[in-house]
Amino acid sequence: MTSNISESLNAANLAARELPITTLLECLRALVQQWTHTNRTKAHNTFTKLSPTGEDILLKNYTYLLNLEVKATTNYLFEVTRMKESWEVDLEKRTCTCNRFQIDEMPCGQAVAVMREMNMDPNTYCSDYYTKKKIGWQLILGQFTQ
Repeated sequence: MTSNISESLNAANLAARELPITTLLECLRALVQQWTHTNRTKAHNTFTKLSPTGEDILLKNYTYLLNLEVKATTNYLFEVTRMKESWEVDLEKRTCTCNRFQIDEMPCGQAVAVMREMNMDPNTYCSDYYTKKKIGWQLILGQFTQ
């Protein structure tokens, strides 16, 4: 990861490397300022609660739920089945036996199926990491890892 960050910065300041150190530092400061402004603007122009990455993941989970059957066990515990496969979704604990709900902190396909059945908003079960508020920092950090 460290080499990727240094390679990204080296590629971005290729022309400035031959300048004196103070000018080089000013070029780096201006580059980070430009990235921050661009990513902040992109985040503010997003009109959904979730970031584009979060929206994509949730959309994939929506397409996955098409062949799932939901059976309520209690008010918060559900059994989700598809042919011979079966999963348990606990909305109160935000868990699913597929483990994607608790690991990704984003509703998996089975959890989205339950939420659709219960007329609930899946966005409320998404981690803050996927929200529009956090996308600016994700994009800024992504600049250093590309």
